[in-house]
Amino acid sequence: LSRYPIHRLSKKGGIEIEIRKKGAEGEIVFQWEVSPTRKYGEPGPLAYKLDTLLINRRIEEAERPVPKLLKLGSLGDICRELDIQNSGANTNQVKNALLQNAFAAITAKLTYRAQDGTERHFKFGDTRYGIIFTGETLPNGRKADAVYVILHDLYRELLNSAPTRPLDFNYLRELTPMAQRFYELLSFQIFAALKNNRPRAKFLYSEFCTYAPQTRYYTFDQVKKQMFKVHAPHKKADYIAKVEFEETVDGEGKPDWFMFYTPGAKAKAEFKAFTNRRRESVPSLPLFSDPPAALPSAPPLNEEEERLVIQLCSAHIAETTARELVRDFRTS
Repeated sequence: LSRYPIHRLSKKGGIEIEIRKKGAEGEIVFQWEVSPTRKYGEPGPLAYKLDTLLINRRIEEAERPVPKLLKLGSLGDICRELDIQNSGANTNQVKNALLQNAFAAITAKLTYRAQDGTERHFKFGDTRYGIIFTGETLPNGRKADAVYVILHDLYRELLNSAPTRPLDFNYLRELTPMAQRFYELLSFQIFAALKNNRPRAKFLYSEFCTYAPQTRYYTFDQVKKQMFKVHAPHKKADYIAKVEFEETVDGEGKPDWFMFYTPGAKAKAEFKAFTNRRRESVPSLPLFSDPPAALPSAPPLNEEEERLVIQLCSAHIAETTARELVRDFRTS
């Protein structure tokens, strides 16, 4: 879901996130709306950092299927991981930003292509996850020893089936929120261009403004000045080697621009590292192939082994990993 906006990236003001697209007969074929909570406020720059640099990283580094519970660490650990000074005021800000994310309701209707190549339809009217703070009760009845994210079922299902692309989280940390958002969005086009041996990635200016979200301008001087600031750190890092603009108009006849990006050395290195990692994780299959045929199922676990699985899960080990550990112990 990182394609779609949730956060206000400017430090001041508010923003309404509501995107709808209609089909030929006027029916809604795409919908994305975010409704923040009044109590905790609109998810802003800090909530964005928590989502992108912490929670999304935990999701990416987790095995598949993604476990329902993800451990973030204490509020102090979170401050250190985000390079925020650890103080009472800052931990309170982090706590509130976590709640802003957790209570931001999303209404969505969209279609996407899953990892297995099938087209899937996603309808959603919920929040993405809940937050369990240190000392509160975990689903297994124990007290939480840290802050945890508990993923809601439909969101977790989407995470397990949606395709991924390379992101450098250390690089993300160095960027301003808007440059970071640009990297998140452009990475889809860069990945597709490199995967399909195209020399350039293409991104429509109005689309970037919608999904960033940011103010859209209609004169090239304003657009060029606005995007120069966004492009600068990525050109400096050689993520993009060259930027070109091509004038066009949108569906309403308003000025718009195609932005073409030549991938730089950093983008190529990210792609190579990502594809090598994918090959290593599925050594018997070529990259982007059809899913493998089902392997013969292992013998079911006995009653004692099932008890071991429950004990491992209570120690915050994912069920699939717990079962593998028990089976490995059985054969050792």
